[in-house]
Amino acid sequence: MSIIAVGSAKASPGVTSLSAGLGLSWEETTGRRAVLVEGDGDGGVLAARFGLAQTPSLLELAGTGRQEMTISRLQANSQLLAGQLPTLVAPGCGETTTRVLSPIASRLADGLHRSDEIDAVVDVGRVRSHSPAAEMIKRCDLLVLVAQPRFDHLVPLVHQARRMVAQDIPTALVCVGDRPYPPTEMAKASQLDLLGVMAHDPRVNQALGGGLPSDRRHRRLLLWRTLAELVLRIHNRLQIPAAKHADSNAPAHALWGANTGNCL
Repeated sequence: MSIIAVGSAKASPGVTSLSAGLGLSWEETTGRRAVLVEGDGDGGVLAARFGLAQTPSLLELAGTGRQEMTISRLQANSQLLAGQLPTLVAPGCGETTTRVLSPIASRLADGLHRSDEIDAVVDVGRVRSHSPAAEMIKRCDLLVLVAQPRFDHLVPLVHQARRMVAQDIPTALVCVGDRPYPPTEMAKASQLDLLGVMAHDPRVNQALGGGLPSDRRHRRLLLWRTLAELVLRIHNRLQIPAAKHADSNAPAHALWGANTGNCL
């Protein structure tokens, strides 16, 4: 199993939406099953945003105590997002999430890595040294940092990218929107590969709530094509050593075309 952590250096500008979108598109694009894990130290929002129940959740999983973290135990405490994606939701309270996730994060990462058939997308929210998901970030196969192309996001992005490189954590960038700065400039300044650009559009969550369309014609909509491209780039990146990654900044802006607002 591969663990793909999705987080941000400042606030969470699209982290949850991107995490859900990657999870929903994963199996269709890679042929491998996926599970979505919510590990945001500021508290979970997946249940409220996508109409899921408060339980089962991370709280019930943590209640299994010192038992081995298996995929079957994880699935038993998960819910189906849009009726499709097994999702382990976190409590809405940040203090509760921190209290229950911190002691089990390392064992949870070990359990996820032991499965050969399922990949995990982990929404870690804001990436911080004291995050309850810190151990999962350290053990991830790729950290996807999400940022808006603005100066107030660039400064913390650069610092966070340097910190991840210093810890030898493979890291790449996804921008939300393409203004006011070109996403390629954000990637250049942070020295991160730019995987792609997502639209800054509230309709994205509405579309994700409906799940991956069963009609293949609807999968050609820009949102789902973009997510499939991102999944493919991530999946391909995981197949080769990090040192061999070429600069992918040039073609990345084409994922949304000239107008990133017209995503649906």
